[in-house]
Amino acid sequence: MHQLEIELAKVEDGAFLLEMLILSLKSLPQVAIKSAVEIEGMARLELGGWETERDYAFVARLNQQQAGAVWLKAQGELTARYFTLGIAVAPEFQGRKVGTALLEYALDYCKRNQGSSVSLKVHPTNLPALQLYRRLGFEEISLELKKKF
Repeated sequence: MHQLEIELAKVEDGAFLLEMLILSLKSLPQVAIKSAVEIEGMARLELGGWETERDYAFVARLNQQQAGAVWLKAQGELTARYFTLGIAVAPEFQGRKVGTALLEYALDYCKRNQGSSVSLKVHPTNLPALQLYRRLGFEEISLELKKKF
């Protein structure tokens, strides 16, 4: 039987969190076209902006192997409880409900800690992610428009 454990990320999870953030960024078509060096730089910049008292990351381990991560980045004023959520599951663990468990864990964490809302961005072509998010109660609230030159 597989044992899935989710816990607050530790300092030694830093390299794995970076790997998961890179994987998450690569799921966005506008980022996927960039070089590996550029994507890693974007991920490092994102991690560098985390505030330990406001931002949280959790790591899932399946049979003691790092399988995925979810992170909650605080938005707004210091006492605000609005979060932007990011999530990634290592390819070899996809399809094993790791993403569902991570997302449910993060949402429960927010509820238990007086979170007001959680938002996320997903590309409309990422159908498995869209299905998961909708199944767990996320609703579409905006339409993003862009003009390329």
